[in-house]
Amino acid sequence: MDVIKLRAAEWIARLHAEDCTPLDHDMFRDWLASDPRNGPVFEHLTELWELSGGARPPLFVPNAKPAPAMRRPLLSRRHALAGLVAAVFLAVPPWEGAHASRIEETGIGSIRDVHLTPRTDCRLDTQTRLVVGPNGRQARLCHGQVMLSVAGPDPFHLSADGMTVQLHDQTSADIRINRGNTEVTAIRGKVFLTAAALRDAGRWVMPGQRLRMDRNGGWNIDYPDLETLLSWQSGELVFRNQPLAEVIQEINRYASRQIVLSAPRLASQRLSGVYHVRQGDAFLQMLPHLLPLRVRPAHNAYEIVAL
Repeated sequence: MDVIKLRAAEWIARLHAEDCTPLDHDMFRDWLASDPRNGPVFEHLTELWELSGGARPPLFVPNAKPAPAMRRPLLSRRHALAGLVAAVFLAVPPWEGAHASRIEETGIGSIRDVHLTPRTDCRLDTQTRLVVGPNGRQARLCHGQVMLSVAGPDPFHLSADGMTVQLHDQTSADIRINRGNTEVTAIRGKVFLTAAALRDAGRWVMPGQRLRMDRNGGWNIDYPDLETLLSWQSGELVFRNQPLAEVIQEINRYASRQIVLSAPRLASQRLSGVYHVRQGDAFLQMLPHLLPLRVRPAHNAYEIVAL
């Protein structure tokens, strides 16, 4: 096992120990930010840890009486690390082998609805890959965006880029993996989120809140405009005074022929409007009427240049 894997295993054992301190969390975030390779390795080993019987988020039971305080034996760092190292060599993630019940995917520009269980529905956005566990109540979002809705008493667990999102009865959430971060937005009800970068055992994301987790372990909460956020479900992209560079990046997720912005000074020009995913090149036909630019065909792409 190389140095990064060994260090990642040590961090997992430390973060799951009962005597873990806020200083440990600060040092962990520093380690994540010190090398871009650290995050992906830590995420992969965390998945193996969970599969081998590691800690899972607590089940929320409304109106339940608190259990009597009990002192659990401290988790031995040596034993935890040994178990994790064994998992690295022995465990096979269900989404990489025959244990996965099915894989749900969408191509470029495609949006699709799937039933994960009789009471769990999922809408997949463009270029999305979802690997569903054998019992249908857990899945992994590999890339892309999904809208999850749970209407039954059994909780549903979705792992996404090192986080675990737990949905309960009558809840729904929008989860998206971006290049630099992962976003979880609670749409109906509240959802429970766990991640190694969070200081405590987990965090509730309240209705209307969006938690954005960066690759370096930093995170923040805001209140996005839900109409804009969820417009993709109806095949529309709503832009409200957004920079051209961001608009192009979003539209490229749905386009088989990519748009290349070759005029950096236009990147900050702002646009508002509605783009219909199935209208093809309508955005490019409209753009020269709004900004001082022209569009020219390039090799398997469209290039935007300044006038």
